[in-house]
Amino acid sequence: MNEQISSSQANHWAEVIGQLMEKLTGKNMSMTYEFDDLIIDIPSARGPGGKDIGGAEWKINGKIIITTETYQRGSTS
Repeated sequence: MNEQISSSQANHWAEVIGQLMEKLTGKNMSMTYEFDDLIIDIPSARGPGGKDIGGAEWKINGKIIITTETYQRGSTS
């Protein structure tokens, strides 16, 4: 059951990030996310040939800043 919850949460976050990037694309803006003891659990996985590539636990304390800028294309004459 934990795998189903984790998969559901992963799908949710992927959707949120996709929507965020869609909103930011082509705009001059910056978004700051501040985290205090955010823990991201990356489950164990198997790679090619069944090789165990392990898992991880990431801890984030601090800020993530996402910034976008709009540039005009220069002429190619």
